[in-house]
Amino acid sequence: METSALLSLLPAPIVAVSLFMLLRYKYPNSSFHLVYKTFILGAVGILPVFIIERVISFLHLDHLHSLNRTLFYAFVLTAGVFELWKFLVLRIFVYTSKQVHKTFDVIVYSIIIGAGFTTAYSIYALFYAPSYINVGLYALTIGPVFVSTAVIMGYFTGIALSRQFPVIEFITGLFIAIIFQGIYRFCLLTTDTLLLYMATGGMLVTAISLLAISLREPAESN
Repeated sequence: METSALLSLLPAPIVAVSLFMLLRYKYPNSSFHLVYKTFILGAVGILPVFIIERVISFLHLDHLHSLNRTLFYAFVLTAGVFELWKFLVLRIFVYTSKQVHKTFDVIVYSIIIGAGFTTAYSIYALFYAPSYINVGLYALTIGPVFVSTAVIMGYFTGIALSRQFPVIEFITGLFIAIIFQGIYRFCLLTTDTLLLYMATGGMLVTAISLLAISLREPAESN
């Protein structure tokens, strides 16, 4: 097995463990049941991905012989499925939890969900990754990309905590996450290294900006 393939397994677990240790240090007497639960539920997302990719293969939708087919595969069949699962876990189990009180809380759990999903997918990709994806590029960029999309989705879902009608915030967070994930997958499929690095940098800048905004949110925010 290639070194780059093994390295692709590391970013998500490292982020998850680091974040967990930070939470344990900051809140030593807290319950971390929701952290474990969301990580596992994020990882469970590999099951629908496996089923959908078998359907895609059966219908030959993964034969990317045109730009339209590549865009559809990257943005709808891949990014759409990935981010929709993460959003459902975030919306159903985190947004409704009494342990969550502000936007930053939602962002933390969004990253945990993303880490769970990415860990499972990276293992899955060792055996079922499309042959035209550069594993080295994936290993180098998956860490900042999954964290960035998680922060973006978590930020808008967190804002929804203070909205009476939060549908717009839900849709916005999910839509932007899908677009960013789709751009990332498109770059991997086309091996456009320059666009990949530019997109990854843009995602990081966006995520850091939203994270900084969420940290300035009053502690009493509800």
